[in-house]
Amino acid sequence: MSITLASEPLALSTNLRRLEQCIRFLKDAERRYVAANQGMADFFGASTVRDVIGRRTTDFFDSGIVERYDELDQAVAAGRTLIDRFDFTYDHTGLRRWYLYARTRTWQSGDPVIRGISYRLPRRPASDRVYSRLALATDSIAANIVEAPTVEILAETCHCSVAQLERDFRSVLAQSPKQYRSRLRVQRAIDAIRAGWSLTDAALEAGYSEHSALSRAFKAFTGLTPARFRATLPEN
Repeated sequence: MSITLASEPLALSTNLRRLEQCIRFLKDAERRYVAANQGMADFFGASTVRDVIGRRTTDFFDSGIVERYDELDQAVAAGRTLIDRFDFTYDHTGLRRWYLYARTRTWQSGDPVIRGISYRLPRRPASDRVYSRLALATDSIAANIVEAPTVEILAETCHCSVAQLERDFRSVLAQSPKQYRSRLRVQRAIDAIRAGWSLTDAALEAGYSEHSALSRAFKAFTGLTPARFRATLPEN
């Protein structure tokens, strides 16, 4: 995992296992698309990738969608990596579908760019209800990363039983709500370490009162200690 983690900010994202099936893009600081795959072109209704390059989301969607994506871009541009989040949006035909997305800040020729990958979730019986519950639950966990709500509170928020919510997480994300929260906390620590924070401050940012607790969780997900991960970063 060490080489992958050092060179791949989205290493903890579920979507990385199915990258070839994902919509993919890069945006520059002006929010222009500087790279994309055919999946991105198809989503916009463009004939080829060349029809996407140099354009912005405003060229394809209305202001409501653009504002929402701008908020995500601002968070990512500030150094926050978003993994395994749910989005219910529409393509150029007006068809609304659920997507599982991840976004991160990376660098191209020395300039910061926003990288995004999105997986179109399959339609199944009752899938809208499942994805809606997961969107509510994951948003709540991400918004309260330090003191996340219990699974009982999450289930109440999602108007379902604990058993149902656990099944939803397992079937779509292949992890429990607790594991999902732990993954987001480790990702938060990774972002802090990449930004040059001390390991103690990175642990506090991710909601760990002790560095040793972060080390155990970090190694469980990445195979590395935080100190070893920091040593693998290019700037070191």
